[in-house]
Amino acid sequence: MGTLVTFRPRAEDAAAKTEAILSKIGELYQKKVKAKEALPSVLATMIEYGEHEFVIRAVMLWGSGEMEAHEVMAMCEEYAAVAGIPLVGNRPF
Repeated sequence: MGTLVTFRPRAEDAAAKTEAILSKIGELYQKKVKAKEALPSVLATMIEYGEHEFVIRAVMLWGSGEMEAHEVMAMCEEYAAVAGIPLVGNRPF
């Protein structure tokens, strides 16, 4: 037949993987918090450039809970890049 060989997990590998996962979770959380704080100014900037319909749609998506702030922020950044809007929030393109 065969021999069953058991492998012991290495504590160093498990600790490094856990730290990497926790770090990634922290980064994602910070991204969500920063997006929630910056989104109103980003939408105001978009209104200044005449993108009223887009802003109304973004506010509806965010307000209804269909999209979270960081998702709306990504949508705004993409739209601004395509529309040629030079500033979105404090980040120049």
